[in-house]
Amino acid sequence: MRAFLCLFLLIGMLQPVWAAKKVDWPDLIDPDVADFDDPFAALNLTELRSLGTVIRLRQRLSETGLAKDARTAIEERLNREEAKLAVSGVDTDGLLSRRQEIGRLRAEAAMAGNRELDGKEIVIPGYVIPVLDGDSGISASGYLVPERGMCSHMPAPDPNQMIRYTLATDWQADSIYEPVKLIGTLSIQPTRQEIMLLDGQIEMIAVFDLKVTKVRPMRNPPGSPDRSFLSFPGHWQPAN
Repeated sequence: MRAFLCLFLLIGMLQPVWAAKKVDWPDLIDPDVADFDDPFAALNLTELRSLGTVIRLRQRLSETGLAKDARTAIEERLNREEAKLAVSGVDTDGLLSRRQEIGRLRAEAAMAGNRELDGKEIVIPGYVIPVLDGDSGISASGYLVPERGMCSHMPAPDPNQMIRYTLATDWQADSIYEPVKLIGTLSIQPTRQEIMLLDGQIEMIAVFDLKVTKVRPMRNPPGSPDRSFLSFPGHWQPAN
């Protein structure tokens, strides 16, 4: 009987953790909004560069006052780039006619969160960017990103790949980009904030907000930067 009671109490303590849904970053994307035909996604890096060159050269040719020799040189290079794309089977004019449409669809997909996770208790791994309170010197909030270095040494992720978190626990990060698993209630609540982060002022745009009730520190991956470089006190403070 005593053993049964102990097992019952243990199950009771573990139940909130079991209730949290394990989520990875691709799960945050709204699958319906992200499901559209993107012809640019099929291009390789060389083709994308050629397409960018075509755009720039066409813009140059639209300028007034170009010298005849300069115009001839631009036209010759433009013909070469268009020919290379044609050999690769790329419909240059067709793609360029859809640039604005695809740009709009990509922007909508980047801002769309998976509504099936709205209000759910989740657990998700990532790297924290703590935001220090200027008065107290502690961090009660910050951002979770999928990869180390994002927003400083690497570009910021799409807004639906960034989570703004607030702590309902006394846990404090020891360093920026500390690897953790955060457990809490996720909500779709877009936010925008400017912070000072290592290399300068960064605009943080996040689709999700996470009320954190538990933090599970994880090991730093092999080859991680020296923690002393990233340890508090740091420069990740609100800029406004």
